[in-house]
Order: sequence, then structure tokens, then C-alpha cells
Amino acid sequence: MWVTLERRDVRTIAHYTGLLIVGIGLAMTIPLVTALSLKEWDPALDYLMGMGISCAVGMALALLSPPNTPLNRSNALIVTALAWLAASLAAALPLAFSGNYGSYLDALFDAMSGLTTSGLTLVQDLDHLALSHNMWRHFTHLIGGQGIVVAAVSIAIGLRGGAMSLYIAEGRDEKILPNVVHTTRFIWFVTAVYVVLGTVALSVVNLTLGMEPVRSGLHAFWATIATYDTGGFGPQSMNALYYHSWVFEFVTVILMIGGTLNFNLHADVWRGDRGELFKNIEARAWSANVVVLVIFSTLGLAATKAFNGMPEILRKGVYHIFSANTGTGHQTLYAAQWARDYGGLAMGAVILAMAFGGMASSTAGGIKALRLGVIAKGVVWRVRESLAPPSAVIKEHFHHLDDRELSVTLLNSALMVFVLYMVTYITGAFIGAAYGYPIGESLFESVSAAANVGLSTGITNPAMPAGLKIVYILQMWAGRLEFVALLALFASVAISLGRRRSGRRSA
Repeated sequence: MWVTLERRDVRTIAHYTGLLIVGIGLAMTIPLVTALSLKEWDPALDYLMGMGISCAVGMALALLSPPNTPLNRSNALIVTALAWLAASLAAALPLAFSGNYGSYLDALFDAMSGLTTSGLTLVQDLDHLALSHNMWRHFTHLIGGQGIVVAAVSIAIGLRGGAMSLYIAEGRDEKILPNVVHTTRFIWFVTAVYVVLGTVALSVVNLTLGMEPVRSGLHAFWATIATYDTGGFGPQSMNALYYHSWVFEFVTVILMIGGTLNFNLHADVWRGDRGELFKNIEARAWSANVVVLVIFSTLGLAATKAFNGMPEILRKGVYHIFSANTGTGHQTLYAAQWARDYGGLAMGAVILAMAFGGMASSTAGGIKALRLGVIAKGVVWRVRESLAPPSAVIKEHFHHLDDRELSVTLLNSALMVFVLYMVTYITGAFIGAAYGYPIGESLFESVSAAANVGLSTGITNPAMPAGLKIVYILQMWAGRLEFVALLALFASVAISLGRRRSGRRSA
């Protein structure tokens, strides 16, 4: 039975959405302090205005319903879907005020890309962007990487009444600790450890490359956030290629692996159960993806004859497969080179790596290794059933945090999400082709947007059609939510509007 939104439901949804908007407004304190510290007065004004508008609108929505209003599961799905759009609309304000974007739509594109940790960008003259704006762009990765709801629940900004419902609605159905607030704080603890260690390591790398201390530290902090949260933004237009350092690439690969690792696996490893990494179906499926796709990319790059020996081929191939498969989006090649110089097997391997994605309950996007592992087990299950006697009862088991039996429900769920991602990838590719772009490049860009990766062939730029910008925004939004929450939002709105129209006609 479909549920129609009543007035109290709308107020409840507005209340929680408003609180999350206030949270985004308060988060602008970070770039504001950065601007004031570095005497960037115009950007400071951008953030003051952004904070003011966001907090005012957010509080107005929050006051539509009293604090700690109960939140049921269906409303939580709608709040979660709206939160990512509302947060992006708010986060885009100071970027739009900055003058570094051609329109508010371009700023919204970057805000959605930052919060969904996609990494595609429409910023103009990135190499001369104010440091405070770069701080905000990368800080959106930090907020969105763990999840907007996780960020809000961890500091308990008035969400206690619906914390568990929102946590589940954001696609995290596994609790690491018994209490959801403690779970979200553990996620932030793990993040803090990686961010501190990564910032220190990359600061040393940058200092050895000749950067002055303040710039070195900022670049290291931003690169760490963008890498661990599998976001992909960079403070320079050349992205990771700007640093020309194999040490930088090695450190960022370690951060990519940390970011794509399921937080439950983090917890098991930190508790001393390192064996879980070797028997977990998700870890095995992800490792197999990486190994196979590295082989394909290596063969593809070697066939181009564009590199000086196998060490350089492996360095480029391994880095981009890790970057694509973890959903990070850093690249050490120029965007146009994918189609111009390295199309074919290497480009196909990267597209598959982006499409498959990292692990569930992590900062990565894409279909996820757990679903791929479950689908592979399902194929084995069906083959065993077809070869067994009619009277035999065939069961299939797998290990994910504990021993589990594969069920039809679980298999169907994995297949449903797989199909939705594939439909989204292909649809985006056809839309890009309809705008006149080559189909291969359009598929690359579509997968990058929907899987929240950020690698680009060059299609994504400020001059691309507004319609395609909106398509990629929708893809980033849908991919980050893994479709269910967004479909619930669209269905609820459509059904409620339809029934109200029917009511007016009958009256």
C-alpha cells in the first residue's frame, strides 16, 4: 500500500531537513575562519552571507515541527533524499558568490559533486581560486564522505529523535556499535586517524617538493580529505599530476584503500581480527576486481607504446585502477588523453573499475564489491541447483562479518541495485551522445558521475550544456543514495499530488 504524505509528515520532513541545512551553515565556519586568517576579505563575506541564508532558511523549516519529533522509516527516506539536495543548495551559496562559477547551477554542480564525493568540477580558474574556497570545496568531501546524516548524528544536532531511522535510510544498515550515535562517532574517529596521518605524510612530501610550509600543509590536508573520502577534488587543475611524485601517489593509494574499506572491517581489524580481511566475501571480491582490472589496464597502456618501459606503465595503470575502483577520481593523466591516446582496453578497464566501485559502508561509490560477490555466489548457487538431483536442497553460504546463508531476497536486492546502476550508466551515456559527444567518452563521464568517481575525459567543463549539467547532478545524487531514498521521494511526491488532484476533482 502506498503512503500519502499528510501535513504532519511534511512538517516532520521539513523539521529534519531544516536541521541539516543549519548544520551545513554552521560548517561554513571552517572556510570563514580560513578566510579571516589568510586575510581573504571578499571570500569571508561570501561565507558570512552563505551562513546567514542557510541558518535562516534552516531554522524556519525546523520550527515547523517541535524538537525530537518522531520520524518513521518512510519519512526518513524522504528526509535523507532531500538532505543531499538541500545541503548542496546551501553549500553552493558561497561558491556562487565567489565569482569563480559561470552560474549558480555551476556552483550547485560543484557542491553536489563535493558532498557526494564525486570530484567532477565546473570551477573556473581553479589554479587561482581563493584558499578559503578551496577549503570549503574539500571540506564538503569530509562532510559527505561519511554521510551528511552521519555527520549530523555524530554531533547530535537535534536529530536524536530520528537518528536510527536516518542512519538506515542513508544506506548503512550495519551498526558497528550497539548505539547509533557511538557508531557514527567511531566512523569519525577512524576518519580523524587517517586524516591526521595522511596530512602529516603528505606535508613532508610537499615540503621535499619545495612548497612553503603553509601551502604545503593546506595542500596535504586537502589531498588527504579528497583521497580518503574518495572525493577527487584538487587545489590545482592538474590534480594529482601537479605533484609529479611517486611518493605522493603511493601515500594517496594507501588513503584510497583506507577510504574504500568497509567501516565494519576497520572495526574488526582494530579489534585484532585481521583474518576477516582474508575471508570476507567483500574484501575478496574487491581484491579480485583490482587484480583483474590492473592486468587489463596494463595490457591496454602497453599497447599504446606511449610509455617508457613497464615501470611507468604499471605506475599509471595501478594508480588509475585504484583511483577509479575506490571512487577517488585522482588522475595523473590529462583528461583528454583517455579518449585521444589511451582509448580501448585501458579506458574500458577504468570504466569497469568506476562502475563496480568499492566496498559498502565506506566512503566509496559504485555498485559495491559486496553486491558483486553476492551476485557471483548466486550464479554458483543456480549452477549447483541445475546439476543437483530434483530432491536435493542446495544452499549457498558466504562470509561477511559472520557466516551467512545466501537467500533469494538478498540476491534479488543485489541484482536490483546492479540493474539500476547499469540503467543509469547507460542512460547518461545516451544523453551525452545526444548532445553530440562520442559514445565512449559519454559512457566514461556518465559512469564517473553516477558512481561518484570524478575521473573525466574532458566533457565536464563550464561550457557543457546546462541540460547535461543537470543530468550529472541527478546522477551524482542518485548514485550516492543508491536510488532507494530518491525513488521514495519521487514516488511520495507524485502519489500525494495525484491523490490531491483526484480529491479536488471529486469535490
